[in-house]
Amino acid sequence: MPSSGVPDASRWGLPCFLADTWWFALTGRLSDDRFAELARLRAGQGFTAVQLVVGIPPEVGPGNRNAWSAAGPAWFLDGRPNPGYLDRAREKIQTLNAAGLTAVVYGCWGHQLAWLGVSGARRWWDSLVERLDDLDVVYCVSGETNLWIGAESMLLPDRTTDDLIPAAVRSQLSSRVLTSRGSPAARAVLRRLRRSYVRNRHASALGARRTGWDTVLAGLAAATGRPLLAHVVSGETSADALDRDDLLAAVTVQTGHDQASRRLLWEWPARVAERFPGRPFVNLEPWYEGILDDFGTDDQLFAYWVSMLSGAAAYCYGAHGMWNVGDGAFLAHWGKQSLDDAAALTTPALLGASHRVLRAAGWPDAAGTTTVDAPGGALRSINRSRHGGVGAVTFFPDGSRAVRAPGAAGARYFAPDLGEFVAHGAREGPLVVLT
Repeated sequence: MPSSGVPDASRWGLPCFLADTWWFALTGRLSDDRFAELARLRAGQGFTAVQLVVGIPPEVGPGNRNAWSAAGPAWFLDGRPNPGYLDRAREKIQTLNAAGLTAVVYGCWGHQLAWLGVSGARRWWDSLVERLDDLDVVYCVSGETNLWIGAESMLLPDRTTDDLIPAAVRSQLSSRVLTSRGSPAARAVLRRLRRSYVRNRHASALGARRTGWDTVLAGLAAATGRPLLAHVVSGETSADALDRDDLLAAVTVQTGHDQASRRLLWEWPARVAERFPGRPFVNLEPWYEGILDDFGTDDQLFAYWVSMLSGAAAYCYGAHGMWNVGDGAFLAHWGKQSLDDAAALTTPALLGASHRVLRAAGWPDAAGTTTVDAPGGALRSINRSRHGGVGAVTFFPDGSRAVRAPGAAGARYFAPDLGEFVAHGAREGPLVVLT
């Protein structure tokens, strides 16, 4: 299954970043000292960016204290920006920059447009640009632009999704099943709830949401020369969600947190390359490590290499416990892994090693071509070749299959699960062959 290459994202000013995801990092849930410690940790592991919300994070209402910094909420309930919050946000992003990390700044979440109104969202973004535009930042106009259409008030004024989902789950599951949130039955219920709550769309409301975010995006584009992104719900691209997608630095998707999305890791980029030739591509939210007690190291390495060899311009990692600054109770319907658990994971260092190897070898090559070997939807290998066929990178989830790859003088073999080069191509476990 060949797919055309994705041209250089730098044409739109988008760096080839490896980002971690810290949605609640600017809230009082994370101390200044721990914030700086984590920034140094991720930079040392090879990350080059952090996604974070400068505003009200997802899954909480604006009046909920888990959304506030030490200076209070991002904006008050009448929509007025909080100068003290903005001061602290600037300081935190300066800390990231000092560690060598770009801040991918999310200013809002999709349903919050109904809370702020279009004029309020534009005013908020004006405040962010005024305070942050001289720093090393990329802007994301909204997380999940089409989230909760027709149900935007569920979190107002101070609820969290912890207040919503467990009650609904309890009504449909036995207490025995509830003891294991990662069970297939529990996940099936959560998927039904997502369809009910998250994907509750009404044609007129959807049109109004789309028009509203297009207006905010156009205003943001006029105010800054920084690269712009938009984060969307699963099942659509940014070009499906917004009419002004031409203002964005990349076509983006979210494959989400379900093992059934595995093949989308290579199918989405191929579709985007066919539909939007010449546009960079980024999956802003593949599955998070540890979320729903799933998606461990092997899955994370798989997602990285498949995404990058599919032509992605950048890669976003996330770990449950890190994104929500978890303590095992807050937003625990996604799993009980905590911040300390997430910070101790070995995977980020392995991802950083993979990213360094890929970049040192001169990839991503925007003019390259991707070929996928996935009979029956099970990936055997994915290969990206340079224009003209001089040089390639091939990822094998099972390294024992690498002996079937065409040989080439000077081939190098990298073991993602070890984070180092190995002497021989045939091995159990994942393998990357560079020629």
